[in-house]
Amino acid sequence: MPRKHLAKDLLLLFAQGKLTGDARRQVIRHLLAPCAKCRQALRQVMTNAGAAEGSDLQLPRHLVYPPMLAVERTDAVHLWHNTLEWMDSGQRLLLVRDNPRYQTWGLQELLLEQGKARVLEGPIQALDLCHLSLEIVHRLSLDRYRRSDVADLRTGALAAIANCKRLIGDLDGAMEAIEQALESLEWGTGDPAEEANVLSIQGSLLTDFGRIDEALEVLGAAARDAREIGDKQLQAKLVLQQSSSIGWYDPARGLAFARKALGLLEPGRSPHLDLIARYQLMILHCELGEVEQARALFEAWRLSFKEQKNLAFWQSRTLQLEAALARQEGDLETSESYLHQLLDHYAERGLHHDFALTTLDLAEVLTISRRFAEAQALLDNILPLFRQWRVSSDVLRAWLMIEEGVKGRTLEAVSFREVSRIVRRAWFR
Repeated sequence: MPRKHLAKDLLLLFAQGKLTGDARRQVIRHLLAPCAKCRQALRQVMTNAGAAEGSDLQLPRHLVYPPMLAVERTDAVHLWHNTLEWMDSGQRLLLVRDNPRYQTWGLQELLLEQGKARVLEGPIQALDLCHLSLEIVHRLSLDRYRRSDVADLRTGALAAIANCKRLIGDLDGAMEAIEQALESLEWGTGDPAEEANVLSIQGSLLTDFGRIDEALEVLGAAARDAREIGDKQLQAKLVLQQSSSIGWYDPARGLAFARKALGLLEPGRSPHLDLIARYQLMILHCELGEVEQARALFEAWRLSFKEQKNLAFWQSRTLQLEAALARQEGDLETSESYLHQLLDHYAERGLHHDFALTTLDLAEVLTISRRFAEAQALLDNILPLFRQWRVSSDVLRAWLMIEEGVKGRTLEAVSFREVSRIVRRAWFR
């Protein structure tokens, strides 16, 4: 099927900087395909109509070319290790604001990478570094950098800030940052990978808010962007997010997404993503009652979990999986032991949402063991914390319903599952 070329009036609007949103991104993607005929037509349109003025394609007077950017990146490493790494956040901010040497693309990029590297172990420190990278973006000279490139840098920084705020529980702040990132996308280069990154974080945020259908739609759009640029690893990551979003509500559907993601991954290219995909298979097989399959997969990959660098991330998932498997296998004593360890893990890190969900799991195990008084005491003890954490009225009502059921010894496991889903959907509302 022959390629469809862009109309001249559309190219003129693009050259004049009058296109926004999807229309602008589609033109850029077409030109990057590449399409030599449309590029030539664009040059002709600009020459004939004098449309170059104000266009994204008009170059700054002192444009930083790739070799110069490489020098900036080398200088950024020295600035980080010799100066910034040893300062507190206030000192860093003053230096970046006052010294033009620190107002470069290379340093902005390095600070953002440093922030992202710390996001799981220290999200507050990561947030400081991401904010500092955004401060640099606002000081980049448009005599040296293209507006569209600066917009991309702003998009990436805001997306990282949104992710940090999401992880520390500031979901309103995270939503504000992601909305600003989406706005910056409109003025960027149209890079589908940049768009996929923003949509990935937006999908996680919507999941946290319990807006699962919206999350799946956004993540699906991001996965299509990744497929469009031929990045199977990114596509697999986004499909895994879909699996994680829906898995607790519809395990069979979550399992289908996890299998699809595993099929997209290239063996050995991303061990972390590969292991996440296999973890999703294990936990969802377990949720569906397919315990033998889940156990066989876990035993085959147990050693790989222990070898991962991000110990806290994998420790919680391993404990969660061990507890779920033991419960399904009828070994309630072992399940209880793992759940107590998991509660300690979440309490140490202030992860209130996960602490509440694990409390429900432990109360379920105690109820199945006919230890109703212990289950009731466990549920009672968390209520004062709920008031302190300002959880939603929906969560409180569901929790009190469980308490009444335990007290009257009329509760079944399915009731715990249903309340768990309510807590997941309503916690952050």
